[in-house]
Amino acid sequence: IISSSKMIAFLCAITVLLLIHYSSCGASQIGHRIDFLHHSNLNTYHMHTMMRARRLPTTMAFQRLTTNSYAGRRFQQHITTDIANLATPTTRRRRRNNFKLVMSMDNSDATTKVTQYTINDSVCPPTDPDTLTKIVQKHIHALPRYWFSRPVANHTAEAFQEAMDFVNEYREKKQLPDASKVNVILDSGCGTGKSSVILGEMYPNCVVIGVDQSIARLSRNKSYQQSDDSEETDSKKDTSVHTDVQENNINNQDTNQNDNVLLLRAELSDFWKCCLSSTQWQERASIDKHYLLYPNPYPKKSRLKSRFYAHPAFPLLMMTIMMNDDTSDGDVLSAEEDKLVVRSNWEGYLNEFKSAVGIWQDCGGTFSEWTKTYLASDIPNPADGWHPTNESPVKFESGGPNRMDIIIKDDPSLLPMTNFEAKYLESGESIYELTARVVRSTES
Repeated sequence: IISSSKMIAFLCAITVLLLIHYSSCGASQIGHRIDFLHHSNLNTYHMHTMMRARRLPTTMAFQRLTTNSYAGRRFQQHITTDIANLATPTTRRRRRNNFKLVMSMDNSDATTKVTQYTINDSVCPPTDPDTLTKIVQKHIHALPRYWFSRPVANHTAEAFQEAMDFVNEYREKKQLPDASKVNVILDSGCGTGKSSVILGEMYPNCVVIGVDQSIARLSRNKSYQQSDDSEETDSKKDTSVHTDVQENNINNQDTNQNDNVLLLRAELSDFWKCCLSSTQWQERASIDKHYLLYPNPYPKKSRLKSRFYAHPAFPLLMMTIMMNDDTSDGDVLSAEEDKLVVRSNWEGYLNEFKSAVGIWQDCGGTFSEWTKTYLASDIPNPADGWHPTNESPVKFESGGPNRMDIIIKDDPSLLPMTNFEAKYLESGESIYELTARVVRSTES
């Protein structure tokens, strides 16, 4: 009789659980755990406690769900995790947003596919324009303090010297005149270096320099050679610029390095600083294009200042494409060439990047003005800040963001430039490109 009573109570509890499972669309995960009850010694009280768990706070309900058996403890862990995931307001809000996003897509936007990699306004709301303006203006005025606050890392200084030697060797190999400059394509955050190799094939008459802070990513490219293992191991990791490039796990690259491609391990902010402060570099090299392919978007409002366009190093990035703004050579600055190319799967990221370029257009200065003010013999107090006059005839023309996945798929000759871009194209994720041209005003 006792065993029959326990069996009846057990079957009743199972029936109630099944009703909860089928009555709630979010309780599917709980249903998968029902078969675990057969191996546990939970009594009727514990069963009722578990059934009330979806209506009570998780910690309150399961503080009483105790058992001495291993099966019971395992069940408690599984059911606690399942109900916690189902009951959190964030999860319910995310599901509603995804549902609204899918339902709001009309036939005109049917080509936009929502994948597991999609980042949109429901994942991270757009930044307030006034907030972004204040951040960029603050970084412009505080550039002297950022520049002189810390020295260049040793491994980055050595990498820049290696780049300088590579440019000089390229000049000798091509037998360029002393007055001419080597055209350089800078691939910042190159990851495994796949994009740098492709750029080297696209621009055979230019030197392509790929820079990334990760030895692990660069080592996956067979063309990368480590110069000094000990110094790179002891060097400290720079936290000033986050250059984590999103890369999927693949094997080493089988591509061969071209004679015009150089891969370096360096911190981006320090490397840009070396390019801007080196007189030898300015005399012998000219950055014709600057690529930022799929930088870490940091899709959280709390990580806004980790993004390139809202980072203190953003003025350095802009001045790398303005290093020849005071030259009289009309061939250097061409309205037909894009100086800055940024790609991302997050259209909102590129829209805010474009806004930041416009803010620099209104409030930023020129490389020549910065050099005359802070790289001369009499250096002002960095605490006073930089207040550029913004009287340069050089202006920016931004284009995009434009859909690139459709163009790449329609043209078989275009290859994915990064491993991450290849993964996006394979999954049907939309990718976008933003470009910026540096042009000279005709009034000058």
